[in-house]
Amino acid sequence: MNSDDAGATWRQVDSPVSSDLLGVDFPTPQQGWAVGHEGVVLHSADQGKSWVKQYDGRQAAKELVEHYTKLAEGGDEAALAYLDGVKLNYKDGPEQALMDVWFADDQRGFVAGTFGTLLGTEDGGKTWVSWMERVDNPDFLHYLAISGSGEQVFIASERGIVFRFNKGSGRFDLVETGYSGSFFGIDVTPQAVVAAGLRGTAYKSLDQGASWSSMQTGVKVALSDVQALPDSRFLLASVDGRVIISDAKLDAFQSVSTSRPGRFSSLALLPGGKVVTVGYSGVRQVGLR
Repeated sequence: MNSDDAGATWRQVDSPVSSDLLGVDFPTPQQGWAVGHEGVVLHSADQGKSWVKQYDGRQAAKELVEHYTKLAEGGDEAALAYLDGVKLNYKDGPEQALMDVWFADDQRGFVAGTFGTLLGTEDGGKTWVSWMERVDNPDFLHYLAISGSGEQVFIASERGIVFRFNKGSGRFDLVETGYSGSFFGIDVTPQAVVAAGLRGTAYKSLDQGASWSSMQTGVKVALSDVQALPDSRFLLASVDGRVIISDAKLDAFQSVSTSRPGRFSSLALLPGGKVVTVGYSGVRQVGLR
């Protein structure tokens, strides 16, 4: 869907694929990317008014097998495990989903998905390269969300694990948060990182991911998304149609109103400070205060 009036009205736009789309990111007002099932990557250069397919799971399967075969033939023993994993992931076709996408600017970005799938681009999605071997994830855990701020980039995963980009090594390091369930959403500001997941669980870090502490959200169902606001507060959406907002210190939450309840899957910050929820029942505006 697309809106030209800061979310007041919306219209459906054509998609070049029939796959379910699960994540979207616009690093600039014009340039945006969307990802989803069957490994599809879509790109828009006109504020989401039109989309083209840049990549899909068939290309990923072919290129990942070629990549790890070449590394293995060159004597990289670790590449054999990735080669076996990739072949297993794609043995039944391009079924691996890309769960989320994040771009630092209109050239550099990542797409992240199931069974440890992580691809990066430095040319606006014209080419994608594997980052799977650059993550401390030997168990091929699912990547469920990715977000960043400047040089800080974090991936939310299963088992309460977050992966943090290490600029010095050029890798993503595994970080234990103290939680044992899945995180479905994560967002990053220069001051804080918040990850949220099952049973209303949310964790925060105020030191760039070095340490984490739990947050009392007052929600008992899964939290589907996290959105940082410009005033240092964070919004969280739940699958049962609630939206909660933190205080600036991330110590407490309170409920905020939406135009209509629904099963919310994500949140989006619009120009002018407006926020909407997105889900199976469409777009809902959030009443901030």
